[in-house]
Amino acid sequence: MDRKADFFSLFGLPCRYALDETVLNESYRTLLARVHPDTVALADVAAKRRAIEEAAYVNDAYRVLKNPVRRGDYLLQCHGEAPLGVSEVLPVEFLNEQLEAREAADTAWQAGDADRLEALWVSLEEEQQQRQQALAALFADDETPSKAALAQARQHVLSLQFLARFADDLSEKMDA
Repeated sequence: MDRKADFFSLFGLPCRYALDETVLNESYRTLLARVHPDTVALADVAAKRRAIEEAAYVNDAYRVLKNPVRRGDYLLQCHGEAPLGVSEVLPVEFLNEQLEAREAADTAWQAGDADRLEALWVSLEEEQQQRQQALAALFADDETPSKAALAQARQHVLSLQFLARFADDLSEKMDA
């Protein structure tokens, strides 16, 4: 297995944000079956270690591509951008909107308003889908995006990261 190949190539996918999850899942299962440590159970220690490393690599690549935020960050890195950092700033307007949504979620949760929590969830999912569609458009072909497009993509990925944390918090409130 060539660990120098990008994660997309590893699974036989084009290097794009939008991907066919069925193909990803099938490729993952096929590749993992080929490199799984159980396939070398009777081999020497070096072969077992290599199989463990390859299986870990395949699992990591799969987790990255399966997750919309990690996939976006990985794509940025494939195009020469630095990984997402903790000190990066999102637009104030976006942050204010999210603060209002979080406050609305807290209020709805405290009031036991399941309908309002569900409406916030639907709104959150729509915003995540819009950001993902924008990323898919920015990484729609094999061409390297312009610096401006990469900066825009970075903002979408950062926003998705923020929205994913909100989704986790909102999910906990809905389950409580």
